Amino acid sequence: MKKRSKTLILALCAALLLSSAVYAASRTKEITAYYNNIKLVVDGVPVTPKDANGATVEPFIVDGTTYLPVRAIGESLGKTVKWDGNTQTVYIGGVPGEDTYLLDVCPPYEKSYHYDATDYFSMMGQTYYHGFKLQADDNAAYAYFNLNGQYESLEVDFGHIDGTSMSNASYEIYLDGKFQQVIEGAPDMVVQHLTIPLNYALQMKIVCSAGNSFAYYGFANAVLR
Repeated sequence: MKKRSKTLILALCAALLLSSAVYAASRTKEITAYYNNIKLVVDGVPVTPKDANGATVEPFIVDGTTYLPVRAIGESLGKTVKWDGNTQTVYIGGVPGEDTYLLDVCPPYEKSYHYDATDYFSMMGQTYYHGFKLQADDNAAYAYFNLNGQYESLEVDFGHIDGTSMSNASYEIYLDGKFQQVIEGAPDMVVQHLTIPLNYALQMKIVCSAGNSFAYYGFANAVLR
C-alpha cells in the first residue's frame, strides 16, 4: 500500500489528539507524519475517529509510533474527554476535584423504552439535572450500567416526577446479578438523597419490580464516588 507523507509544524499537545484549535506556545517541533489509511477497531467494532465538529480525523505515524485521536478513543470506550487549556491537560473520564456523573462515564448499555435521560426534570416543584427518569412499569422498566469495578458508591436524589401518575413504585438494585436493595417511591414523598453502595461491582441493574405505567420516578444528581 502506497504511503502518503506530510511535513507538519505543530505543538505536540492535545491540538491533534483532541482535534481542537489549541496550540502550545512554549514549544514546536518539525515532524514528518505518515498517513497510511490506518483503521481503528475497538472491541471488534470499527470506529471512524471524528473531532468535536464531526469531521473525520485520520491517525498517523511519526518515528514508528502511531498517534490516535484521544477523543475518539475515549468516547468509543464510553468515557468523556475534556481538554483544560489552562493546564494543558487531557482528561479521560473523571476530572479530579469535580463530580463524576453516572451518565457522563457509565451511560446504560442496555435499557427499556421506559428509560429517559432528559436534560432536566421536576420533582416537588424543583428542577433537577444529571439524571434519568424510569417509568414505573411492573417488570418492564430497566437500565443496565457497566461500572468496570471502579466505584465505591452512587449518590442520587430520588423522587416522584411532577405531573405523572400518582402511583407508588418499587425499584430494585442489582450488583453483578445479586440483589442489593430496593428503593420505594410514593407520589407524595419528599425527594430523598440516597447513597447506594456499589462495592466496586462490575455491573449495576435498576429494574422496576412494582408500579403503574403512568408514573415516573427520577434519579437525579447521580454522582459516582
